[in-house]
Amino acid sequence: MNQIRKAGNLISFAGLVFLLFLFVFEDRLQLPAWVQVIGRMHPLLLHFPIVLLIISAISYWLPGETEWEKAWELIRLSAAVTAIATAIMGMFLSIQEQGKGDVLTYHKWGGLLIALLAWILYQYHTKIIQNRQVARTASVVTVAGLFITGHWGADLTHGDDFLLAPMESANNLVIQEADAKIFPDVIHLVLQTKCGNCHQNHNQKGGLSLSDSVSILKGGKDGAAIVAGNLEKSLLLTRIHLPLSDKKHMPLTDKPQLTEEEINLLEAWIKAGAPFSQKLTDRPVTDSLRILAHDYIEPYLQKAKEEQFDFSAASNSTIRKLSNNYRVIRELGKNSPALAVSFYGKAQYSFDALKELDAIKEQILHLNVSKMPVTDAQLDWISHLPNLRRLNLNYTNVTDAGISRLSGLKNLEMISAAGTDISGKGLAALLNNPHIRELYLWNSKIKPEEVAAAQKKFPLRTIDLGFEGADTMLIALNKPIIKTNPAVFYDSILVELAHPIKGAEIRYSTDGKAPDSINSPLYTRPVVFKSNTALQVKAYKQGWLSSEIVKSHYLKSLPVVQTKLLTPADEKYGANAEKILTDLDLGDPTDFGTRWLGYRKNDALFVFDLGTQQKVKEVSVTNLQNLRPYLFPPTSLTVWGSKDEKNWQLLKTLTPPTPAKFIPVSDTLFSLHFAPVSVRYLKLKAVPIKHLPKWHPAKGQPGWFFISEFLVN
Repeated sequence: MNQIRKAGNLISFAGLVFLLFLFVFEDRLQLPAWVQVIGRMHPLLLHFPIVLLIISAISYWLPGETEWEKAWELIRLSAAVTAIATAIMGMFLSIQEQGKGDVLTYHKWGGLLIALLAWILYQYHTKIIQNRQVARTASVVTVAGLFITGHWGADLTHGDDFLLAPMESANNLVIQEADAKIFPDVIHLVLQTKCGNCHQNHNQKGGLSLSDSVSILKGGKDGAAIVAGNLEKSLLLTRIHLPLSDKKHMPLTDKPQLTEEEINLLEAWIKAGAPFSQKLTDRPVTDSLRILAHDYIEPYLQKAKEEQFDFSAASNSTIRKLSNNYRVIRELGKNSPALAVSFYGKAQYSFDALKELDAIKEQILHLNVSKMPVTDAQLDWISHLPNLRRLNLNYTNVTDAGISRLSGLKNLEMISAAGTDISGKGLAALLNNPHIRELYLWNSKIKPEEVAAAQKKFPLRTIDLGFEGADTMLIALNKPIIKTNPAVFYDSILVELAHPIKGAEIRYSTDGKAPDSINSPLYTRPVVFKSNTALQVKAYKQGWLSSEIVKSHYLKSLPVVQTKLLTPADEKYGANAEKILTDLDLGDPTDFGTRWLGYRKNDALFVFDLGTQQKVKEVSVTNLQNLRPYLFPPTSLTVWGSKDEKNWQLLKTLTPPTPAKFIPVSDTLFSLHFAPVSVRYLKLKAVPIKHLPKWHPAKGQPGWFFISEFLVN
């Protein structure tokens, strides 16, 4: 026991000295990688001293029993050593992340004081225990310190007031529209909601605070968060657009991500020069920033008269649990329990996702399931929302049978069911509900004469069939839908098109020219393509403006039986490397974290085996170009052919031009044509750009080469 005591004294004292050293010199230290790993173990170890210190504190309230003294001494020693070690790891973690902020400072000092208290309780236990009152006071102080320091730690990792959030009342933000300012009332709301856990004054990871104009323009350790008027140089947007798998992507992957609406709002704000104090009403009514900002804060705008409800508000924890990127829940007013729920992302929607709202069904006043695969059966659940007032069913799969189930909703005031199969029978069922005042039923099966009869019977109700047949105002058609995703195929591919507006003609072209309403083929049934095809599609309808063009491409290739990587892809962008280039699945240009191979440190070098000798005249590669995060075309592409994988013949070298400015994100097809040759093996070499051009914010740094598919013809 004496040897353990001596070792414990030495280790704990040395640890305290080292901990104080870290506190004094943390701003001057650079940690090697293995020490950074130790720092990241801080969350793993911290539970041990917490438990041991609480047990030690309990001992001061128990009757003194000498036979247990050695066991208690070991517990106190373990508590002291682990508390000091945890504090040291926390300092390592703080140094490597270069964080700042009041909460981080409080948490570090709290950790130091806990470590010091633990050491004192062990080192001077004999003297402390002589006075029971002093001993018990020390135990209370220690446990209180643990809770307070732990609370600060939870704020750092989970957001402000994480520990006490369930006890807090709902925060019903209200904004006066006439006084609303762009930054404090709109942009700051976005940043606080999605970035506030890590980048507010209380917690400044990477030295960055997004709380005010001075901090935002100053930036963090990697530079300015935004550059007014320049999207490309604004680091905030660069990090947002990185794939989820990139460690520099923001927000962190385990945090709520920005919606497309929020990203568009931030981009419009930066494009407009990042105004901080300007009022929304000072900008033109047609200004895109004003429109986006107004739509975002609409749920928080002060209404002329705040309505009182006879149901209570849902808890913050319940709303947070149910909220995600595809199911957005917002409050509808000052001190109001009323909620609005909107669903996004058809692929992410399910009936279960709707039924999960049971916990807040009483509070839902607005429900938006537009373009979701909602069926008649799901309307049964919706029909039991007791306080529902506004319902958006546009372009869903509901019919008359389902819509009639909503006639019993006593608070429903507005329903929109454009683009559905509702007919006059469904309209009659809705009108039987005396509470419904507004019906928006564009592109449904309801006939104009049925609306005219209903309008005569119910003159005070609004029944809107849209602009169909009107010749006084022209509205642009929605974009047509290409149901068959871009793909690689071996023999042929069947491509299916659609349009949400009934009666719209779909015209397409495959010759590189824009489709027109006369000469281009009319789509009547799925189209078969047997060669490389760049498809362009456009919709037309009498009385409407034509739609925008939608594009897709389909690429033919000979089968490749095996792929060999002679040089490895980067570990972050190298999943399924041997299969990904020939799996007939084109990578998504909006997410280069998956379905793409990335090269930066070395050239990309592959060998492809066709299985047997084939006559080949062309090879192509799909290359992702996203210049903000350094994804450039290669400086050269070279292909060789061989019959035996030993003797190689140079077939072609291509030198793509380096972009001279920022261009839209694209997945570009580079093709290398050569005289037909009979080969079994093909070798491809792609050289990433070694130094980014001078016009790029990261000039001089190496760029990335990204490839998704290798095609042979």
